[in-house]
Amino acid sequence: MKILEINNLSVKFSQEGTNFEAVKGISFFLNAGEILGLIGESGSGKSVASQSITRLIEDAIYSGSVNYYTNKQCIDLIQCSNTQLQKIRKEEIAYIFQEPMTALNPLITCGDQIMESSFTKNNDILYDLLNKVELTDVERIAKSYPHELSGGQRQRIMIAMALAKKPNLLIADEPTTALDIAVQREILTLLKKLSVEDNMGILFITHDLLSLREFADRTTVMYQGEIVEQDKTSKILNSPNHPYTKALIESRPSYRKKGNILEEISDLLIETNGNLTYKKPKLQRLTPNIPSNEVILELKEIGKYHVQNGLFSKTKKQVLEDISLQVNRGDIIGLIGESGSGKSTIAKIILRLWKETSGTISLHGNEIQSFSDLSKEIQLVFQDPFSSLNPKHTIGRAISEVFQISKENLKSKDIKQNSIELIKIVGLSENDYQKYPHEFSGGQRQRICIAKALAKGPKFIVLDEAVSALDVSIQAKILNLLNQLKSEKDLTYLLISHDMNVVSYFCNKLVVLKNGKIIESGDTEELIKNPKSEYTKTLLESI
Repeated sequence: MKILEINNLSVKFSQEGTNFEAVKGISFFLNAGEILGLIGESGSGKSVASQSITRLIEDAIYSGSVNYYTNKQCIDLIQCSNTQLQKIRKEEIAYIFQEPMTALNPLITCGDQIMESSFTKNNDILYDLLNKVELTDVERIAKSYPHELSGGQRQRIMIAMALAKKPNLLIADEPTTALDIAVQREILTLLKKLSVEDNMGILFITHDLLSLREFADRTTVMYQGEIVEQDKTSKILNSPNHPYTKALIESRPSYRKKGNILEEISDLLIETNGNLTYKKPKLQRLTPNIPSNEVILELKEIGKYHVQNGLFSKTKKQVLEDISLQVNRGDIIGLIGESGSGKSTIAKIILRLWKETSGTISLHGNEIQSFSDLSKEIQLVFQDPFSSLNPKHTIGRAISEVFQISKENLKSKDIKQNSIELIKIVGLSENDYQKYPHEFSGGQRQRICIAKALAKGPKFIVLDEAVSALDVSIQAKILNLLNQLKSEKDLTYLLISHDMNVVSYFCNKLVVLKNGKIIESGDTEELIKNPKSEYTKTLLESI
């Protein structure tokens, strides 16, 4: 039985007297108890389409119909009154968004936020909801604030809030993109279970086709505001018809492409008179990565614990235990593990943002504390490029400030010229010097962050989930750029990631973490062919 039927939906925005069409006459349907995947790159129109279902975008111009079936009624959500739409939003259709930390109120406990959604103050109902999303220790979770929970736990809180109103339709917009593989699988399994139990239709928006593999019943592919292909998920994954779908699958990083330049979507598509054709990939080898025996960084038996203040006593929470790690010049080391495994803690200790509780760290054979300006030696690129840049500063100023701090003897014109050179090195143009962060796409902003990291001339760069939140085409561009810069500038990388496909393609060595301990480590090829731990074998299932 259909729960949603979209017919010829178009969404336009008025810009300086002209209309920009973000969604162009799309049509699809969703049945009760079914999961439909909606996939495409950033800018394809998938999020605009999903938010248009309940007219969440106030300044949009809608046409077409969005028929919602409820209580043997058919209601066109585009044409219905605001009062009727508000009632449906409140009681029958729920959303889960990508980043729970920004979607949740940091000043209200998670329990209170769930009870607000369910319009009740009944603790039994609250605890039932927390149990339903498979959260244990429900009393503690209910009293916790969002920052006190892990990413996976926060996402479960968002699901509990959505389920509190017992929706007929759940719209999940990139809910697992920034989560590690283990948590991602748990969330998808949970949603599928709830869909079956409650006969709830789920529209699942994502940029990762393979995340839909065992999850979505059918998949709809969007490209430049249009639907280009719809079919059963297994059919689309195994036998895609449209050139764009083929390119989307082919551009993903994977172990089988190791040592080759990644094909980007633009390389795989040929447009002739408005028609797309798929061009078979042509393998191009990367410059061979041959690390030297020179040790740049060495961690010996690093331990770290946090002191937690209780009502009557203090307790120690162990975060890292006996971490030993050696990085040679030219290495690309992948640090992989689930949320809470200690990956980012290691990065913070290396960068001296946190101090280790025990053990020693040496850089170029000297104690790391002896370096007066560590930023000249090591730089960091974060996961979210937008929050890494000051929205009030042009990118030219953002990069120039680094030169001003590190090389005070440079003249203003030289600082500007050096900044422009860096902007060009990362694949942007001189004209971008005067632009602000909001004028760039996510991939372009990440390029800017890489340019900032290179400004002080470091040879060692820590990449903390630097490509995790990017869609596959942009991911390919950034990984290609990082490989190119490594070759040109003799760089060494430490990549922190939860994506086994990315690290197996990009890294020559892997370190697997779990619960603050190194489970196993070694050359990428050897570890993938002969994993020793069951945990590593589980991670490898995603390749």
